[in-house]
Amino acid sequence: MNALCMVSLSGSLRVTAVVAPVAAYFLILGLLNSRFRPQLLTARLDFALLVTPLVPLVLIPVLEYIGTVAGLVVACVAMLAAFVLLAPGRGEWVIYNMPVGQGRRAVRRAFERAVAADVREAGDDLENADSTARVEISSFPLLRNLSVALRGGDEALRRRLESELSAEVGTVEARTSPMAVALLLVATGMLVLPLTLVAPRAGEIVRLLTDLLP
Repeated sequence: MNALCMVSLSGSLRVTAVVAPVAAYFLILGLLNSRFRPQLLTARLDFALLVTPLVPLVLIPVLEYIGTVAGLVVACVAMLAAFVLLAPGRGEWVIYNMPVGQGRRAVRRAFERAVAADVREAGDDLENADSTARVEISSFPLLRNLSVALRGGDEALRRRLESELSAEVGTVEARTSPMAVALLLVATGMLVLPLTLVAPRAGEIVRLLTDLLP
């Protein structure tokens, strides 16, 4: 019988496998929002950080109820395909720890330098003079982040805008928000819980890992 068929995680290990990635995500959010400078991430990386904590919710049922290598491979391939289909495009970014007003001004300056011309407002967005490229800006004030998406333009413009955005946010001084402190406290508490659950199960973990070895 395949070793995976013998895997039966105890309740404490299941809780740990689910809680620990979520705690790590909250910890990363707290650290991003407590930096002295805003942090620019590609939207794809931000999306990956968001969906990674959900992976155990898919893999644990596969391990426990399907219990075969083929089932595990199919689940991993399905998740990878879903990521490719749902992930944002290359011309999208997220800026953490940036107030909305200050962020919009920074994005406008970066866009003007990228197109080497003045830009105009189009509702909540920005456009270049001939309307061939548009920058969409949305915000999530609770987490003090800004989403920036380039619509139109070519690959060279995308690279210039990303470079200008990186340079622009590097000149801005940021402050730690109360939400960042709250996220760090929540993450710490969530990381302590799995440790207290897993510590008495150290022997079980060793046996589980041993069973998985060929």
